This record gives sequence, C-alpha cells and structure tokens, in this order.
Amino acid sequence: MKKNSKVIKMDKNKQKVVTGPRALPIVGCGGTMYFADLRLREFRDVKDFSNSVRFGSEKGRQMCIQTGVVLCPSCGMSAIVSMAFENETLRCMQCFNRIEPLCGK
Repeated sequence: MKKNSKVIKMDKNKQKVVTGPRALPIVGCGGTMYFADLRLREFRDVKDFSNSVRFGSEKGRQMCIQTGVVLCPSCGMSAIVSMAFENETLRCMQCFNRIEPLCGK
C-alpha cells in the first residue's frame, strides 16, 4: 500500500484503497487562514504560501494550542492530537518519549 493511502471499509469482504492528497487542518488568526505544515513545523497562509508562522514563535505556540499540534521535546517530531487527549499521557510515534500537551503552557 502506498504511503498516503488509506483503507476504507466497505463490507466484510471488500475494501477500497484511496490514494491522493489529504486535507490539512486550517486555523484562522487575525483574519488570515493558515494550514498546519507538520513537516516544516509552521503554519502557512492558504492564499500566500510565502507568509508563514513558525510553531516555536509566540503566535505559533498559540496557534498550536488552537489546532492541537504537539511537539516532541526529544526528537522534534510534530503531530496533531485531539483535545480529548489533553489530560492523557502521550508518547511520540518516532522516539516513544513522553510528550506534554501544549495546552495551558
């Protein structure tokens, strides 16, 4: 199966593989809409890709809280986690070290 593929369950005996682009989370800030680019660790303006906000900046940290972006302090991997897990112990998918949610920090 390709890296960006996902399996959609249809019935007990059939499955359909869907490939292609995935939707990125979008957050509004100051009248501008940004999508979260986890690979580059920044929010990018949906209309002007050269306009970006780094996750580590003050504005970026606030946007991370809004979208549920968490960063691993050990390896730097970023992921989007549902706010339903903000009180749970989270582990990095790459290095398995503990990740602290950004909420309240």
